[in-house]
Amino acid sequence: SFGAEEAVVVNGKNVTKAEAAAQSGRITNSVAVDIAKYPFAQSLRLDGRYRCGAVVISTSHALTGADAVYSFRNSVQRLTLYAGSISPTSRGVSFQVIRIAAHPNYNPNEGVSDFNIVVLTVRTNAFRGKLNIAPIPLASAGVAIGTECSVYGWGSTNLNLVAPVNALRAAGMVITSEATCARVWAQLGVKITSNILCAKGDRAADLCNSDLRNGLVCNGRLAGVAFLFSRCDNVLDTVYMKITAPSVRSFIRSQTGI
Repeated sequence: SFGAEEAVVVNGKNVTKAEAAAQSGRITNSVAVDIAKYPFAQSLRLDGRYRCGAVVISTSHALTGADAVYSFRNSVQRLTLYAGSISPTSRGVSFQVIRIAAHPNYNPNEGVSDFNIVVLTVRTNAFRGKLNIAPIPLASAGVAIGTECSVYGWGSTNLNLVAPVNALRAAGMVITSEATCARVWAQLGVKITSNILCAKGDRAADLCNSDLRNGLVCNGRLAGVAFLFSRCDNVLDTVYMKITAPSVRSFIRSQTGI
């Protein structure tokens, strides 16, 4: 449990620091990586400022979390995707988002929605032929417990750093069981469902501020999109939208044709 001294305000509500982290969302104990090996890594910008991560899944589409963009679905011109660089601010290419499609079951009024996924559309084939920008294939089968995966992002290396770092970093993650994950997140009132995939950081790695909505990569394919972590300290499992969950996968297919 969390004492009152750990309460903070997020979006006008009193929540615990863990919940604040989950909503604000640099990977701790991570290593710098080459964008050529992560060409699907993008950052989402709101009014030109870094907001969170996104993942290239076709030559015209990217995935991110619904909670990051849902309130801007009628002002899509404020959103751009930035890709092709290890930096979230320089040497890359900017793409205007022209459409936001949220999962039809996403509920913005829920504290944690297990349909927290959106497809972002850019100009047709806008990502094609660009240096260090390429889609990642989607996982076609469930990922077994114990599978070694990786997650990447521009997030801070500890909870006290809020701004994104200047170079992309990655860390190992190991898939954990839904039951174990559900048990540890229940203490924060979060329900883990079959639409969710959980993992625990290798070598004490964890997601941290600004890492959310980046991809979990297993066997060279996108298995999840990050949307919850605790305190950047590897105590709780990290939580991802599960790409292979039937309702998630069919939604992506309906919007992208892939």
